[in-house]
Amino acid sequence: MGIFSLFGKKNDHQEKSASDSSSSKKTRSKGQNTVIAAPLNDEAFSQSIMAQRHIARATERKIDAIEFEMSRDMGRTRTLPSATSSNPKPSLIGARDPVRNLLEEEASFSDFESTLPLIIPSTDYLLGQNTNLATSVLTQSESVPVLEEAAILFASGQKDITEQMLQTVIQQDNLGNAMQTAWYMLFDLYQICNDQSAFEQLSLEYASKFETSPPLWDSAASKARESSDSTSDNATPSLTFPHQLDASLIRSLEKLQQLSKQSSSLRLDFTRVKQVDPVGCGLLLRTFKHLKKSNHELILVGAQDFTDKIRSILEIGRRDETEAPWLLLLEILQLLHFEKAFEETSIDYCVTFEVSPPSFEAPKNRVISASLQDINMNEELSDRFIMPAVIEGRTESLISQILEHAKLHNTVLLDCSHLERVEFGASAQLLSGLVPLAGKKDTTIEFHEVNYLVMCLFNAMGLKNVAAIFPRKH
Repeated sequence: MGIFSLFGKKNDHQEKSASDSSSSKKTRSKGQNTVIAAPLNDEAFSQSIMAQRHIARATERKIDAIEFEMSRDMGRTRTLPSATSSNPKPSLIGARDPVRNLLEEEASFSDFESTLPLIIPSTDYLLGQNTNLATSVLTQSESVPVLEEAAILFASGQKDITEQMLQTVIQQDNLGNAMQTAWYMLFDLYQICNDQSAFEQLSLEYASKFETSPPLWDSAASKARESSDSTSDNATPSLTFPHQLDASLIRSLEKLQQLSKQSSSLRLDFTRVKQVDPVGCGLLLRTFKHLKKSNHELILVGAQDFTDKIRSILEIGRRDETEAPWLLLLEILQLLHFEKAFEETSIDYCVTFEVSPPSFEAPKNRVISASLQDINMNEELSDRFIMPAVIEGRTESLISQILEHAKLHNTVLLDCSHLERVEFGASAQLLSGLVPLAGKKDTTIEFHEVNYLVMCLFNAMGLKNVAAIFPRKH
């Protein structure tokens, strides 16, 4: 499908002509709707009108050319590298009692350890000999093969076998200092599976063994999980627009087109935009029209301040090379449900281009407006990146969002307080995506509030070698 059909090329371009045979320039006096006609030489005015039309057509052709290049580039096949071609699921050793065999046969541990280098490249090779992480940060827990095996089984969706394995580990009680990690992994498993009865029974056993208070059941997390069962667990795809909104915007719009195919919700951040020009406005206008037709849910961050940037290049009565900035401003005001501001701007547009004012039409798709202050207060995005509840499948979108966040922070804090599970194959992709970021000078990556199942998976996959991993406190 060409880019024209996706972003909706303008079909009804009307040629603007003077409304009077005497050809007069119209302007609205400030605070009034009085139209004053200033007589001009007929021939000079006609030449002025023809010149404006020529410039407008040239700008439209420029936008069309940019979209053509975008359509041609996107028509080529692009194969994205994948860390793994499939999601391998480790098999348990032994047919009769896989858990007991895994615990008792030392050879199985060495076999398991030998497979890890085949799954992912060596982090020493990927990062080189230099790394910004201190030695004390590289590892957060002792490597215990049986716990890492349990974490991989959970990551592969085998919750029942994971539970059986962790129960057997606790009964064996032969892992030394790592025993408490096994208990915490089982607590996290019951919390994620919403099994409060099993959680409370385990709490009694924990209190009896360690003679200390057990972890508490998180009722708020349980209710939040129940209320979100019918919604997607993936983070809302986000696009942050660049400082300059001009012809180079085409790169961002290519990314936005891909994100629109992955999710019915999109987060568009305009907080970094400082300047706009007519070509960039024309490209963004067509994008907004497409998103309205496709009924995407939109979260607009900093859109109200963005309208001020558009107003700064407009002047009532002055016809520029294209009316795209005016139409984009009207489009955003409709999305924000600013009906009064829309009507005032539409009159200015009417006077400038001598056309009937467009009528206000509330968007049918859901649009949420948020300021940067709201985002900082509610999601702490000023210093943290909130990880989704589940990471599975392809991770290009998630990694892209993390890289955008990293542009503003030397220490990249990945908040995993909502993260429950990372699919086995996705964890390898996550590692591959973060290795270049970890290799940058003065940049560190930190995973915070990680549950113990995910922490052991990260340790097994080698993420502890590129990022600091801080488990949540029980």
